[in-house]
Amino acid sequence: MKYLLLFSLLLISFSCSHPVDEKRIIDSEKFDEIISKKDKTLVYIWTTWCSGCRKSLEKTLPKLIQDINEEEYQLLLITVSKNRVEVDSLVEASGLHNNSYFLDFIGPDKGKFQSIGIRQFLNSNFPNDKIYTGGIPVFFLVSRDKEVLIKKLPHSYDEVMEILK
Repeated sequence: MKYLLLFSLLLISFSCSHPVDEKRIIDSEKFDEIISKKDKTLVYIWTTWCSGCRKSLEKTLPKLIQDINEEEYQLLLITVSKNRVEVDSLVEASGLHNNSYFLDFIGPDKGKFQSIGIRQFLNSNFPNDKIYTGGIPVFFLVSRDKEVLIKKLPHSYDEVMEILK
């Protein structure tokens, strides 16, 4: 029992190495508040170690946010990482910092723990929709009423724009 408590404390201390601004941590309540602002929200869940995520942040998403109908759509970035410094650097470079939030999850900044955090977040918000299949990034379209409109959006600009038209 003593070792389990010690292990738990160590795990918690490792997971708190880069504190994140509490206003930028997303939970179900904050998620509902954000998606209620527009008819449709493009939700992009990503992490820093994913090269495809980095490429989308650099090229696809900034162009997409410029070209979508802002009256109808918004983009929501949800980062599954505890490395605030690296996340902020990547997001600032993309120009998408106003739309960026952190998913709080238990454990260190490793794939298995991140995956569990994503699954829990999506299952609590969309219990009847299987959105997450284990791959990162997760990119989907949801209505302000929390109806999943498209479970898996493509990662190329042209393909996303074709679907949104």
